[in-house]
Amino acid sequence: MRTTLAGAPSAFEGGLLPLGSGTWAWIQPDGGWGEANAGLVVGDGASAVVDTLWDGRRCREMLAAMAAPTAGAPVRLAVNTHADGDHWWGNAELPADARIVTSAEARTAMDEEESPRGMARLRRLTGLSGRLPGRAGEMGRYVRGMLEPFDFRHVELRLPDDVFHGTATEEVGGRELLLRTLGPAHTVGDLVVHVPDAGVLFAADLLFVGVTPVMWAGPVESWIAALDAILATDADTIVPGHGPVGGPEEVRAMRDYWAWLAGAVAAQHRMGHRALEATIAILRDPDAAAYRRWLVPERTLISVTVMQRGLAGEGPLPRTTAVRAALFDQVASVRRALRDDAG
Repeated sequence: MRTTLAGAPSAFEGGLLPLGSGTWAWIQPDGGWGEANAGLVVGDGASAVVDTLWDGRRCREMLAAMAAPTAGAPVRLAVNTHADGDHWWGNAELPADARIVTSAEARTAMDEEESPRGMARLRRLTGLSGRLPGRAGEMGRYVRGMLEPFDFRHVELRLPDDVFHGTATEEVGGRELLLRTLGPAHTVGDLVVHVPDAGVLFAADLLFVGVTPVMWAGPVESWIAALDAILATDADTIVPGHGPVGGPEEVRAMRDYWAWLAGAVAAQHRMGHRALEATIAILRDPDAAAYRRWLVPERTLISVTVMQRGLAGEGPLPRTTAVRAALFDQVASVRRALRDDAG
């Protein structure tokens, strides 16, 4: 697979990639909005899947690619790493007898997220608004491009069967999977799946490689602590939620990013700059040059907004459609500013 979901040439190889020791990564180039990764662990007569993508069609494609390694080891376990739909809305495509598990915090958040029907409605509305001139049309085209590769109309939600608090050990085909909740960070209930006998860790959206991360929950200190915990596992191969497969070096790069952004946001906050102004100033700073090369740098706006709310002593970012629409309007504005800078 050398194309993105939109059909553009990709920056790296995608599809079902062997990691060794009976583990695989499902990698979706280039790791932008909705282009999520997943994983497979094959044991003796049974397998486990880590995450199920954003709609039924994408999940069916993934499961079809997994047919050969799972031929004698059907999927009996699935782990949903957090509540974002692009990591679990494909659950209904799993075998009926597969057991699904997630963290208690993620399961609660799943009930609070926008529904597939709501996303289908948003996709339709942005398709219409994208024809308008000015900022409304710009935001509509941005969100439409994000949602266009997915079919939310036919998503039937299948919620996890079991939850755990803190840590859990699951067994599949004689293999041990260590589950650990490391949120709140990207979301409130982020968990990782460590396969010790393979030296593999599925980090989901606690790690982005070559792609700008999004902080919906925070605080940043918690995300940095989560990355430290991942490094402490000594896993050699680490599968991100978005982007190509990495390792400890990529985890340290993400840690450096958050430390840098935290300092930059604090400085902007002291100057009284609101999120949009602050984000553009941060990304225009020479210190941001390396991070501007990451995919979708405009998403920095969302993380800056959440971090500023924390500095102001405000509560979590509301999960309403109106709030999300306002955020994406500003995200599109940041993208326009960066493109204007590039000439």
